[in-house]
Amino acid sequence: MRVGIGDLSKGVASYHYENPTIMEFNNLERFINAYHGREGRPFTQWKDLTISHTAFNSLINSQSEDFNTFLSELKQWAGDKKRKLKVIDKEDFVKDLGSFLDLDDKTINPIELYAYYLGLYINNQHNGIFMNYILSFPVTYEVEIRNKIIASFEKGIKKSLPLELHLQEGAVEQLSVVKGASEPAAYAVIALQEYGFEPIDDEKVFYGIFDFGGGTTDFDFGIYKEANGKNQRRYDFVIEHFGAGGDRYLGGENLLELLAFEVFKKNKDKILESSMQFVLPPECRKFPGSETLLSNSREAKMNTKVLMEKLRPFWEGKDDEISEIQSGVLSLNMTNSSGEIQAGFELDVDIDEMHIILKSRIKKGVVSFFDSLREAFSNSKISLKDIKEINIFLAGNSSKSHLLADIFEEEISKRKEEIHKELQFDESMEIFKIYPPLGQDDEDNPEKPTGKTGVAFGLIETRKGGKTLVVDHNTDENNINFKCYLGMSKRKKFRVIIDRDTEYNQWIDFIDASEDTFEVYYASIAMASTNQLDISDNSVKKKMLKIDVVDENALVYIRLVNATDFEYVVATENGIKNNEYLCEIQKVAL
Repeated sequence: MRVGIGDLSKGVASYHYENPTIMEFNNLERFINAYHGREGRPFTQWKDLTISHTAFNSLINSQSEDFNTFLSELKQWAGDKKRKLKVIDKEDFVKDLGSFLDLDDKTINPIELYAYYLGLYINNQHNGIFMNYILSFPVTYEVEIRNKIIASFEKGIKKSLPLELHLQEGAVEQLSVVKGASEPAAYAVIALQEYGFEPIDDEKVFYGIFDFGGGTTDFDFGIYKEANGKNQRRYDFVIEHFGAGGDRYLGGENLLELLAFEVFKKNKDKILESSMQFVLPPECRKFPGSETLLSNSREAKMNTKVLMEKLRPFWEGKDDEISEIQSGVLSLNMTNSSGEIQAGFELDVDIDEMHIILKSRIKKGVVSFFDSLREAFSNSKISLKDIKEINIFLAGNSSKSHLLADIFEEEISKRKEEIHKELQFDESMEIFKIYPPLGQDDEDNPEKPTGKTGVAFGLIETRKGGKTLVVDHNTDENNINFKCYLGMSKRKKFRVIIDRDTEYNQWIDFIDASEDTFEVYYASIAMASTNQLDISDNSVKKKMLKIDVVDENALVYIRLVNATDFEYVVATENGIKNNEYLCEIQKVAL
């Protein structure tokens, strides 16, 4: 489906189907008034709120004062319970929305509005009316977030249906929006089929998914086998995924933001003289002299976005478009802190340095993938003797990077001896086989699944009534596993005390209560599980916590309560068994 490309009668290009997730607020107040004007097909106007390709093209050609009228981080906002959102339109209408989970039915819901537009593109005179929808989610999304997104999509799509359906008793009630397989699991099904895997009898195909997207990277590990037994007669195959993980900040857009930051940092003196600013990315740290250079102002965000777009051809490997970067000097329009545009502002760039930055960050994600794989297989109770080969499927738009496959090969070669020893394999055996993203050799065929659209094909295959049964051990009906490892600093390394697979509501002794303060370090990447992660690594965060009772004979206990929160209390070893605490239980949100 092509969204916001303009004239649909023009020729079809493959990039049309990779719709950017972005919204442009021109006159949001007028749009909302029209949206609430009637139940079905309200008289909203495209010029008041645009999305996808139209919004993205407007962003690229916009001025800095309009930057905050665009919303391009819908998935990141929805997936982070602490992330607040403020929407602003070009008529200076401002609305503080808070976090996604805190939205009520009366508040503007950007995800509902986005779903409404998708519904309009789906349900029309050209396509007909569709009443059944399946959504996939990143593996890191908590169950309550998934449920709220489903409810938001249902409201938005329902609004896109013709008014006549709303007037027919029971018609719109037939609309169904349900949760399908996770994004990496859905992709796994199609990748396994497209690459010709058809296990029979007791044959098991072991797989790993490295889903390298624009915002994050998700991992998924599991088994693909033939459906057997009385309870599986309606299926051809079963995909059982028993491990999941990811790298929260490894994504194409985050890498571009990292490159932009490093280029700005390289030119800090020149930028400082011109009173310009740029954004500090999540994993980066302040540097000497950065006090007035770093900001979250619209000018800083616009400068970062403009440079990211200049660097995009380098990241995407478009060698015929990087002559300016190869020259060592980039010319772009930047905006100073007073909102004045300085055209042709020149920045020094070093293509070799940028290559090293990209390779280093991607390698960190690949290392984390193998650490997650090790954890998944060790926790799955699978007999190592059953494993003959592990098939690694690269997915997501960013997996097309020429660097990724090379880094995987390097890491496999580096770990070969360790892996063969652990699995007791003959050293001549090649245990890992890497498969490129789907569609890489046929990118111009929009009807074939790709590294991005394969998820949609997988959702159809694994839907209720489909021929592939999905068994998910990564989540239950109530929650996913805890998102971080909790630990402490030991010899400048991150030492795990509580891992991500720890059961909820189970008290675990963390540290003695002999002082009134203690530190909890936390990290989400699987590398933390090795106890070899440097405590100074950018992925490691710290909480300084206090206790009200100091007692040399007591301990500080921690228990996990949901995917992002934990509680702590002071108690003796006997007291904790009997729920007898020496102070009030304190809750901490990560």
